[in-house]
Amino acid sequence: MIATYVLYLMVVALVVLAFFHLVIFSRLAFREQQVEPDRSLPVSVVVCGRNESASLQQLIPLLMDQDHQEFEVVVVNDRSEDDTWDVLQWMKPEYPRMRPVNIQADEKFSYGKKIALGVGVRSAKYPHIVLTDADCMPVGRDWISTMAAGFKDGKQIVIAHSPYERHDGFTNLLERYDGFTKAMQYISFAQAGFPYMGVGRNLGYTHEVFFSAKGPRRHQQLMSGDDDLFINEVARAKNTTAIADGRSYMTTRATPDLVTWIHRKRRHYTTARFYRFGHKVLLTLLPGARMLLWATILYLLFTGHVLAALAGLFVELAVFLPINMLAMRKLGAGRIIWLTLPLEWLFLLLDPCLYLSTLIIKPQRWK
Repeated sequence: MIATYVLYLMVVALVVLAFFHLVIFSRLAFREQQVEPDRSLPVSVVVCGRNESASLQQLIPLLMDQDHQEFEVVVVNDRSEDDTWDVLQWMKPEYPRMRPVNIQADEKFSYGKKIALGVGVRSAKYPHIVLTDADCMPVGRDWISTMAAGFKDGKQIVIAHSPYERHDGFTNLLERYDGFTKAMQYISFAQAGFPYMGVGRNLGYTHEVFFSAKGPRRHQQLMSGDDDLFINEVARAKNTTAIADGRSYMTTRATPDLVTWIHRKRRHYTTARFYRFGHKVLLTLLPGARMLLWATILYLLFTGHVLAALAGLFVELAVFLPINMLAMRKLGAGRIIWLTLPLEWLFLLLDPCLYLSTLIIKPQRWK
């Protein structure tokens, strides 16, 4: 009798996962993702940085070398204590398209990146804005034009991928896999008409959509969320484009160690709980169905119901896993796709533990 109920639960998990993989993730896995770059749309690139003097000296020349007709780069120096402002002033004559904006520290107020972002957007002279961070680098000279193509047909929001740079080590493996799976989800969801987040390291929107929602000020009391919560609030199927063209990628500097990466993961959970209700349901169903499927397969296998267990395992390995691997490959995951299965098992255990830890010990406030 128990085995029958477990079999029913396995079927339920398979049906839920079939929806996610065949209806949502398959769009990224099987559809052509290349777009025609738009080199004529005027674009303002906004970069916020704090104590990022060395990073900006690497990023700004790459942005200035973009193959795009009309653009500016607004660099917001967010209360830096190093020589960032001096470096920007030194670089300004060489790069006339760069406009540095300075925010000085004020002992009376404590604020995070959200203020710098608002200052940068208000300083932009073009209505179409593309965001990135100082510790990022475009993959090539077509980044601005490829992102600009996302504004075609009156779209107001452009969501794109920002992979972490590759290094040796277990932490980098975890971070890169986590980044690829998260990007697979939010890009696939957006392409299916359910945009729920974007990353501020590679994101575009218009002045109009920013000011109509008053920017991210609604969530200013939170320790993070200037990007994904803002997009969760304003993005809809009709006004959002998700681009997975490899030329649109903006590589992000890798996290230096495991402890720092865990802190960042825990901080993300403090913002995800503020997503719209329907998004929270979908994002809970997905890992829940995965955990249920593996739990029922193991139970059936160890209780002698081998054929039923093998049937569920076959669907996972022959249908769901290949779709995941193909979607991640479209995002440039490379050889990491061959570790998808063991890493999926690891994160099915790790993610709930990290989430529960945020309920017990609150993450430190982001500054």
